[in-house]
Amino acid sequence: MTEIETRRLRLRPFRDADLPALLAALNDWSVAQWLVRPPYPYLEADGRDWLAHVRRDHQGPRPSQFAVALRPDDALVGSIGLDIEGTEAELGYWFAAAHWGKGLASEAGRALLAHGFGTLGLRRLHATADPANKRSQGVLRKLGFRPIGTIAAALPTKRGSLIRPGFELLAHDTRDGAG
Repeated sequence: MTEIETRRLRLRPFRDADLPALLAALNDWSVAQWLVRPPYPYLEADGRDWLAHVRRDHQGPRPSQFAVALRPDDALVGSIGLDIEGTEAELGYWFAAAHWGKGLASEAGRALLAHGFGTLGLRRLHATADPANKRSQGVLRKLGFRPIGTIAAALPTKRGSLIRPGFELLAHDTRDGAG
């Protein structure tokens, strides 16, 4: 099983024991409002389905979906992953509101970028954020992503946004000091 450690975090496979923290975070509107894929409210069945999905991901050759846990106690604080298509991927993440503003998203993001561009051999990453989610846009910029304009999305965020700012990061950009 692939695990990635940083100074404060462990990016690891999700575990059944993560279910209560997963449900609590994704049923918090301050978190859920910015997300596209997870339903709201987030039911126990949704969480169990997600755990089964990410378990399969970690059994494959290119694990790309990670629980983000604090190293001292292994407590779940968020999720980060890559939706991979060939040599490109979309970055997605969320963190429980109690852990915002501590630099954890940037720390986890840097580790996942290294995994994506290094271990997984990706050439390009892209991401979008709700137009009002300035925190997420700031994280993307801190990671070295550059704005590429407005993206029309197939699915809205919970806030109803179908048009979102888009960002990209190319593998060669990370060798030049970005991120």
